Parts: sequence; C-alpha cells; structure tokens
Amino acid sequence: MNLVWTVDSSPPLPGGGEPDASPALHATTDRDEGMRALYARRHADMVRFAAFLTGDVTTAEDVAQEAFARVFDAWDRIDDLERIDAYLKSTVVNLANGGRRKQGVAERFTPPRLRLVPSAEENALGRVGRDDVLAAVAALPLRQRACVVMRYWMRMTESEIAESLELSVGSVRTHVKRGTETLRKQLGDQR
Repeated sequence: MNLVWTVDSSPPLPGGGEPDASPALHATTDRDEGMRALYARRHADMVRFAAFLTGDVTTAEDVAQEAFARVFDAWDRIDDLERIDAYLKSTVVNLANGGRRKQGVAERFTPPRLRLVPSAEENALGRVGRDDVLAAVAALPLRQRACVVMRYWMRMTESEIAESLELSVGSVRTHVKRGTETLRKQLGDQR
C-alpha cells in the first residue's frame, strides 16, 4: 500500500519556537489528495528556493512546477514517502542546474544585457542591497548555492541538507563554508 499526504490544519503545539506557517502532512492512501496537500504546503517555498538557485522568478516558477510534476510521476516508485520532501528539493536543485547549463549556452550567443539604473524608490527601499546579495548568491557554484540557501534561508540543519542533496555532512559543511567565504569577499561591507 502506498502512502500519500493530507493536510492537517490543526494549530501548532504551544511553547516551541516559531510556528510552522504551513499545515502538517499526514499519511493517507489517496495519491491525488496527497499531491494536492504537498503542493499546497510546499509550492511557495520551492518557488523561492528555485529563485535563489536560478536568479529568475519566472524560471523558478517553471522549475518548481516541473519538480512537482516529476514527484507526481515518481510517486509510486518512491519507496519511503517520509523522504518525499527531500526528493522534491533535490529535484528542484537538479532542474535548476540543468536550466543554468542551457542558459549559459544561450548567453554565449546573445548580446550582453544592459543593467538598468535603479529608481529612487528602489534605492529608498534598499533594493540595491538585496539585488547585490541575490547576484552574489547566484554567482556561487550550484552545490554551494544550494547548501547556503538551505542552511541560512530555509534554516535546515547540515544533516537535513545532506539527506536532501544526497551528500555527506562533511561535504555540506565544506560547501557552506566556501560559499559564505565567497559571499563575504564579494559583499564586503555591504552585509
């Protein structure tokens, strides 16, 4: 019997840190219902995660959609549905990596883009600083970028990252360390 997930909208338990804004998932036997629950719970997070990896919101939405489609297609082949979230994250990373390869080839054959000067409103809102950080993160190699984003933006532990990306904990530490060192060098006093 395959397990799938349903949404439990019961409130989080009191007394424990920051509550999870998304409802908990619980096992059930209906695949379609489980996918709907997974999508409702994780879609926004996966789009944001993919945006960090790709540097483009439109591409990120496409990556997230494709990742959910692949999870749906593989649902019956996934032995341990407790790892479905890790499977989803690693699929997002792999799709983002493939998209960056294609983008690199396309950029070699297209003229460079002009960088527009930010408006006064964007400067006032601090958008320039955010854009600098996003550009610096986007320039990291994929594994470093994925590990840094998962560690500091998604607040995952090293062991959770290792499980999601099928890496050793030592590799995760190395990727996070190298990525943060590169970001410190690139951003300097802008942090």
